[in-house]
Amino acid sequence: MANSADLLNALADQGPLGVADIADAISMPRPSVYRLLDALAHVGLVTVREDGRAQLGTGILHLASAALNGIPEVGAARTVMQRLNDLTGQTVYLCALRDRRIVCLDWVEGTKVTLMLLKPGGSLPPHAGATSRVILAYDDSLRSQVLDTVPLQEFTPLTLTSAEQLEADAALIRERGYSLSDEDVTIGVAALGVPLFDSKGLLRGALSVAGLRDDVLPHQAEYADVLRKAADEVAPKL
Repeated sequence: MANSADLLNALADQGPLGVADIADAISMPRPSVYRLLDALAHVGLVTVREDGRAQLGTGILHLASAALNGIPEVGAARTVMQRLNDLTGQTVYLCALRDRRIVCLDWVEGTKVTLMLLKPGGSLPPHAGATSRVILAYDDSLRSQVLDTVPLQEFTPLTLTSAEQLEADAALIRERGYSLSDEDVTIGVAALGVPLFDSKGLLRGALSVAGLRDDVLPHQAEYADVLRKAADEVAPKL
């Protein structure tokens, strides 16, 4: 099962791959890769192209749809996320904490930039990115765990990696109600994030808008306002 997951994740992250590339990516002997591809192709999760490279099969679509339908946050936020995308033109993210990682549950792609590091099913650590840092700011237990592991991974020279930086960042986020990610994950990309609470006031995740830095930062106040209103609209549905 672990090998199957590793192979599918490699195809999801890197696109179509040859057997040799898959073997390198998941540290598996080539004969074993052939057998695994045959098994996954039999159930429609993988397709082998005419050029011999493997890619995700259409069976993945059914599983992905079923998975999304089973996540309450996705159903509650989808309409609001599309509206945010229409208003801003930026990529809109819905993320939540899963096993000490901030996982992208859903997104609506922006019109100006598509080379985002974070994609549906992908994740970031709690100290990097708008959704990650806003969740970290409002989750005291998570923040305590993260601060015990400093220094943290540095994605760019602007990534916050020290306990002092993250504590100050959390205080600022709680004061103004939103996070600002300015090239701390990807150079040239900025994002704003707000916490997503349910009807009982429990933290369920975060919403964000992300795009080219020069397109996002001039609209910081505007985007923060529409994000807060969006989160308030989603809350009664959770």
